[in-house]
Amino acid sequence: ERLDFLEQLLGDSADKHATELAALKAKQAKTADALAKHAKDSSAALAHHATVGERIDYIEQCIGDSADMHVRQLESLKQAHDNHAKDLSLVKDLHGRLSSGQKEVQAKHLSVAERLEVLERRLRHCFDTGLP
Repeated sequence: ERLDFLEQLLGDSADKHATELAALKAKQAKTADALAKHAKDSSAALAHHATVGERIDYIEQCIGDSADMHVRQLESLKQAHDNHAKDLSLVKDLHGRLSSGQKEVQAKHLSVAERLEVLERRLRHCFDTGLP
């Protein structure tokens, strides 16, 4: 009877351990599956990311392209400024000529006061000499 009792106790204990071992193996398999899925997701995410070197190359290319564009724009602005300066110089020269020409014309023509004075002198002369 004691032997039966011990066999039963050990059998129950072995059955209990076997059940717990099967449960642990199932949990370990579930955890391994979750870890494999996570590793797959991580590798997929990392595959979409650029390396640090690639990122630096991209930034340098963008900065270089931007600098080249700014150099071209600056040269274009300098050329436009030079053209504008030439046009302004030409306008100043033409304005100077026009101003001197206008002064010459004004010098040839009498002012209103001078014309009035000439008319008054003629009228006085007419009245003084008695000419109609």
